[in-house]
Parts: sequence; C-alpha cells; structure tokens
Amino acid sequence: MDFKNFIGIDISKGTFDYALIKDGDLLSPLSGKTTNNPLGIVNLEEFFRRQSLDMKETLICMEHTGIYCRLLSKYLVENNYNVWLEMPVQIIRSQGIQRGKNDQIDAVRIAKYACEKKDKAVLWQPPREVVLQINDLLTLRDRLIDSRKSLKQPIKEFLDAGFKDTAKLIESRCTGTLNAIEKEIDQIEKEIDKLINKDSNLKRLYKLATSVSGIGKITALTLLYFTNEFKIYSNANQLACYCGVAPFGHTSGISVKGKPRVSHFANKRLKTLLHMVAMAAITHDKQLAYYYQRKVMEGKNKMLVLNAIRNKIIHRLCAVMKRGTPYQLEYQII
Repeated sequence: MDFKNFIGIDISKGTFDYALIKDGDLLSPLSGKTTNNPLGIVNLEEFFRRQSLDMKETLICMEHTGIYCRLLSKYLVENNYNVWLEMPVQIIRSQGIQRGKNDQIDAVRIAKYACEKKDKAVLWQPPREVVLQINDLLTLRDRLIDSRKSLKQPIKEFLDAGFKDTAKLIESRCTGTLNAIEKEIDQIEKEIDKLINKDSNLKRLYKLATSVSGIGKITALTLLYFTNEFKIYSNANQLACYCGVAPFGHTSGISVKGKPRVSHFANKRLKTLLHMVAMAAITHDKQLAYYYQRKVMEGKNKMLVLNAIRNKIIHRLCAVMKRGTPYQLEYQII
C-alpha cells in the first residue's frame, strides 16, 4: 500500500504524544498531546478530521509498549486504521546518535521512522482475546514467583550464615504468605489450562509446540503470544533473530576477525526461556545431548553450543508449525 501520511505516537501510562508528517513533508511535522484513555482517542480522531486525512493513505506507527498501548492500538485496528506496532529497539537503532529527548520529539522521530521505512511496514493484527488473557495470567504468575523468591531469599541467607533460629523465625512469619502464593500460582495454571482447552485452535498449536523436545507450557504459550499464534515470525531465521539466538558475523577487512555473536537487541523474555529449553533438551533429548557433548569435546565454547541448540529447537518448532503435525523423533537432524 502506498502511504502518503505518517503519524507517530509515543505512549506513556497517562498520556500519548502524536506527530503527523503530511504528504511526506519531513520538515513540517504537526504534533499534539492527549490523555491515554477513551477521551484521548476522541481527541486524536478530531485531529485526524481537522487535517482532512485520507486514513486509507495514512500509516500510524507506535512503539510496542505492552499494556500502555493496548487500548489505543486495539481501537485503531478495530476501526480499520493502518497500524504498525514496532519494537522500540528497531526505532532506536534506526536513528543513530540523537541529541535531546522528550515525548514530543520521540513522536516526531517515530513518524519519520514510519515515513522512511514504509516499505518494511507490517500492519499489526492484535492477538485474540484468549491469547491476551493467557499472557496477562503468565505475567501475574511471574510476579508471584518473584515475590515467592524474595520471601525465601533471606531465610536461605540466614541459614547459610549459620543463624538457624533467625531463619526459623522468619520462615514461621512467611509460611502463610508463601502458602497463599503457592495456591494462587496453582489457580493461575488451572485457569490457563481451562482457556487452552476451550479454544480448539489454541489447543492445537499448543500441542504442536510442546511436542518439540524441551518446550514446556510456559515457553509454548509465551511463543504463541509474541508470534501472534505464529502469524508473524513463522520463519525460523526470523524467529531466531527476534529471540536473540541467531549468530551474526563480526569481521571487518583483514584486521577484525571476531567470532560470530548474537545481537543484544532481542526479546529477552523469550531468550531466557529458550536458554532453559536448551538446558532441558541436553538432559532429556538423546540426540541433542550427544551433539552438545561432541561439540564441547571438540573444544567449542559451551555457551556457543547451547546457542546452536536453541537455534535447532527454533527450527524444529517452525517446521512443526508449518507441517501441522507433532514432532517425531525419526525426523531429528543434527
């Protein structure tokens, strides 16, 4: 689609700034600010009308900021606006060294990014409500696990230091809270299971994902959320890059000959989960375990070998999703 107008939106918890580049005029952007709530959306649409924009020729770009952008992005998509939800790191990387920063400047920069990169724009489709609910429950689960860890940590520290009486005292005061947290985590996991079983497509994709060695419930559901049920990042190389496990060359001329390395610009949540998947795979998957041991014995760096295993798991996963049948051991290729 040939876009002529570009709107950049910088979103925060209570407000969002917007900037318009009309007819591709990068030198004269128009900007404004409103509240991040239903009234703010009304104000934004009034701005559209005042500028007499043809919304079919207008691309709205904003950073993917999680819950803060959910209300606005959902409304815009439901009303057939062209929305490009881009990862913040991609916009930051495209800008090079920048001097000065505030929300209004950032909105202009996002609008310019949309104008300059319009050929790479991917119109956003929001995850289905059931997928959003599961991700929200997973986020709550993570917070409860962090709370449990923070309560247990001082008990362990006192025990390690030899203060057993103090450790017992603290543990006795935390027992009720820890039990309550455990019950809440258990209830969340049961609620997630109910949501999966009620939705036939989600249940099918979940079974496919968990058929791959090492991929469990949490990793499978997190992948389903960030790939929008594998509608985006369905290509293994794209997904590996997004997760930060794709190695890139590090050479320049004849003087710089570094080893391939992964990029730090990645979805850190998925990268962490995939590391745990790889650790589980080299324990329970005989072929991957053999591959890991063989490469380490050859003198390869352990982390590089684990990263190679993460890549193999991603390729297996994408092959399974493309084929539509569960992973079979006889198809393993090392």
